[in-house]
Amino acid sequence: MNPADPRQGTRFAVYLCPPAESPSYRLGSELLGYDVRARQELALPDYIDSTWQTAAAPYGLHLTVVEGFYTDAASLPAIEAELRACMACLSPTAELHLSGGHVEAWNGGAVLAQVFTPSAHLTMLQALLLARLSRFVTHSPFDDEVQEHPQRYPAAYERARLRLLRTPRGLDTWQPHFTLVQPYGGPDASALQRRLEALVSPYAQQRYGSVALFVKPEGQPRWQIEAEIGVGRPEQA
Repeated sequence: MNPADPRQGTRFAVYLCPPAESPSYRLGSELLGYDVRARQELALPDYIDSTWQTAAAPYGLHLTVVEGFYTDAASLPAIEAELRACMACLSPTAELHLSGGHVEAWNGGAVLAQVFTPSAHLTMLQALLLARLSRFVTHSPFDDEVQEHPQRYPAAYERARLRLLRTPRGLDTWQPHFTLVQPYGGPDASALQRRLEALVSPYAQQRYGSVALFVKPEGQPRWQIEAEIGVGRPEQA
């Protein structure tokens, strides 16, 4: 990693990602134009311009549990081991559920996302993983954001999170969501929001039994799945 530009380094994240065979995964991947499981670009629907997906597409379909932080590449095995240790602590009956899925337009319509309410067990897991994995962070995207816009996160709890966890998000204000379009640059965000709502409404309730460790190696343009770890599994791969 170039110390003069930490944004060029290796990144890791923990996401929920639907199974490859699920209709919700196929739909979301088509909307983004990238199948992260197959590491394959897809043709976008005719109603989505490629310039509207420059921010979202490189990640593939995902729901953030732990942000896409920067780390040393040498730390990836330890990050995976820590993730496995945390997942092994969950009982086999832990419910990693999402409910109430609906499409919202954020940032003046620049972001269109399917937003959910997380189950209590999923919220607990998000807090555990964020706390346990933050020690591996060498740089946070929010470091740059706050440097450019010092007043962006003014609340005392947001500043405390930035210091301790390297992100102002999560914990009791977590908004789990799948980003469907970003950055939208068309003439009518409301119309696209309604169209997306009709498409994703069958998937308003979702259940997961695992989380995925995503990695973006230094110099690579897109993210990839490094490992998937199930609930209550042994720590070893």
